Amino acid sequence: MTVLAIVTSTSQVGVALHGPAGPVAAMYLRQGRRHGETVAPAIESLLRLSQVSVSELSLLAVDAGPGLFTGLRVGVATAKALASALRIPLAAGSSLDLLAHPHRHGGRAVLSAVDARRGEVFWALYRPVAAAMARIGEPSVSPPAELAALLEAMVAEHGPVLLTGDGARRYEALLGRFTGVELAPPDCDHPSAEVLAAVAGTLRAGEAAAVTPLYLRGADVRIGWEQRGA
Repeated sequence: MTVLAIVTSTSQVGVALHGPAGPVAAMYLRQGRRHGETVAPAIESLLRLSQVSVSELSLLAVDAGPGLFTGLRVGVATAKALASALRIPLAAGSSLDLLAHPHRHGGRAVLSAVDARRGEVFWALYRPVAAAMARIGEPSVSPPAELAALLEAMVAEHGPVLLTGDGARRYEALLGRFTGVELAPPDCDHPSAEVLAAVAGTLRAGEAAAVTPLYLRGADVRIGWEQRGA
């Protein structure tokens, strides 16, 4: 099985290929919010440099969020169009799951936090179970101060917590001030396309039309308009 994974939920765009023998190649670009100008050329370059034809792809995987509205819209739309054109299944992953996955052998709870902009973070809490990360509850969106109060209770209940994601990095001073809380290294700040490509076979895959982004809140443009009219 040859998998192409697309990750666009944060400011970093990532694409990765995974073949029958394992990882093939990956590419990451960080250009603010210019996802629409980056995703398609990144896919084309990755396939060309890897000498893999689109006809060889058997599964597509996309990070469906939560994350930045424009990034998710572009990434999911691109994945759906490509999967539909190639008539292959599309699997959807979670940005928060992808952030937690690399820390599954750490033996402690993990809080994934994606910067939602506008003074909020998307987040979810995980605990290691049988060399995997099990999510506790549903993904949420909260102001950092509210999440900090919840984090203190999480440490009391679950023990030491590892923070990961660009949301945790941005609000490190607020979230990282508790005893038992540690921030993961900077190379863990964004969901990994390589991780998505590797786990794609374990995700539910099907018709591209069934995949929708997980926004958790209204589009930024609508939020801005409502705030202007308030």
